[in-house]
Amino acid sequence: MNIELDYMSGAGNTFVVLDNRQYRFSVQEGSALAQRLCGGIGGETQLPRTEGLILLDAARAASGEHFTMNFFNPDGSHGAMCGNGGRCAVRFAETHGFFDSTHIDSTQDGNVYFSTLGVRYKGLVNLEANTIRLFFPAPEEVDFPLLLTFDSGDKLTVGFVNVGSDHAVIWFPEASSFIRSVFPDFDIATWGAKIRHHAQFSRGANANFYTIIGEQTLRLRTFERGVEAETGACGTGAISTAIIAYLRHDVQPPVRIIPPSGEELVVNFSLSNGDFTEVSLEGNARTLATMYVEV
Repeated sequence: MNIELDYMSGAGNTFVVLDNRQYRFSVQEGSALAQRLCGGIGGETQLPRTEGLILLDAARAASGEHFTMNFFNPDGSHGAMCGNGGRCAVRFAETHGFFDSTHIDSTQDGNVYFSTLGVRYKGLVNLEANTIRLFFPAPEEVDFPLLLTFDSGDKLTVGFVNVGSDHAVIWFPEASSFIRSVFPDFDIATWGAKIRHHAQFSRGANANFYTIIGEQTLRLRTFERGVEAETGACGTGAISTAIIAYLRHDVQPPVRIIPPSGEELVVNFSLSNGDFTEVSLEGNARTLATMYVEV
């Protein structure tokens, strides 16, 4: 079968995105497809390695939504939300006829609604700034402080946030006392895996390491579960890190997040009776190429 796909970037987080109304791939087929497509395909297609596969389907009747989304990690795993992937999905839906884009103009942001894993999300398309802002439900879990102990005897205070996917958040200056490296150069493959597989996290967790570089600005590196490597950016990781930075250092929203790609993300939230509400993630989302691949 010859399929059409878009190679997309959300702040440097890269994805393969398909209009599944044409192909009707099941979740099981999507899992297998992710393992094939996200690993990169050579030859004439020259599809690079990507950090996830996104399938967009028509919304349920009378749901008030514009589409549904399924996200798959490169290892084929399914069942977590991807923040930058969700923002790319909104951009893809805008350009592929999932809704009438005439309601979006230069004077008023358009609201786009979709669901994934039974959870409803709202996206705002800002044509003037060329950004997508995605609103999230309140985090399912926020836990700080947590004390991790390693086989070496080293101990580390971390935070944990579940905002549709599980994230451990580490303030790098504390960890550097035993990592013994500087932030841009430390071996995140080794230390990210240690956090990702730590017994404290029964489901495993993405590992986010951050430093504070300004009053409301963080630099972030993320080792992602399912990718099993560092990624150019991580949307849910950015949200989780901003929340823990607020709890740990009183870093106030909106929080600017600078990932390895250098493409800024902005995290905002409000507090209501101790709960994090109106959580949002904003940044660029664009199509890098449209390709046709035989699968």
